[in-house]
Amino acid sequence: MKLVFAAGEFPPLLLQQGVKRIGSAVDADIALRDPEILPQHCELHVNPQGVMLKIARGALVTVNQRPADGLISLRVGDQIGFAGVQALIMALDAPRPPSPAPELDDVGATTVRAALPKYALRAQTGRMLGRSYPLTGASIVGRAPDCQLRLDDSNLSRKHAKLIPTNEGVVIEDLGSTNGSFHNGKRVQRAVAQPGDEIGFDTLRFLLLELGAESARSDSGDAMRTSSPPRWIWVVLALIAIAIAVFLIR
Repeated sequence: MKLVFAAGEFPPLLLQQGVKRIGSAVDADIALRDPEILPQHCELHVNPQGVMLKIARGALVTVNQRPADGLISLRVGDQIGFAGVQALIMALDAPRPPSPAPELDDVGATTVRAALPKYALRAQTGRMLGRSYPLTGASIVGRAPDCQLRLDDSNLSRKHAKLIPTNEGVVIEDLGSTNGSFHNGKRVQRAVAQPGDEIGFDTLRFLLLELGAESARSDSGDAMRTSSPPRWIWVVLALIAIAIAVFLIR
């Protein structure tokens, strides 16, 4: 199995036998830079029987979008949230995340194992600058503890807005907030944002990213750079042209 991070905070990690320490400490096996990540946030215990997640006291961790603590058994398809950082347990040979599949839990409620998200918000302002927030599904934005995208800012309403990822973009729905929701600087009640657009809640501003497209653009740029001829070839061609011109003049 391997652990894949939704927004690329860390390269994919092969879950080989042993203990992997996750936290903000510099000597952690997976060092995540997030203000809500504890120095020793949790541990992944890998053995022939599977993977166990051991969560430190007070650490913010979710498994399949539900708060978790203590010791939890993980399997392929499980989505883990380390505070605001999202990751997915995948099979080693999986070319892409598995499709969501509903299943029943112990109390008969239906749960869904989510694939890696298509979109993410990247903070452009404030103390959250540069931090990424993957949109794993329809998400309420606000200060309330039960918000899927909880932002600790006193100017936000408890339930400020709703973001709905779709194939056509991300739908922004303001939930009657006091200080407003914004799309490319314009206050809106409802709008559809495209990758590259700016989404705002009061004075907080975020850039909407399409995670797959961002990776494809990077790969395309690498390919173009690789296929470009070396600079010395152009120098040699220029010298040859000069030599031919001098010969013709004579």
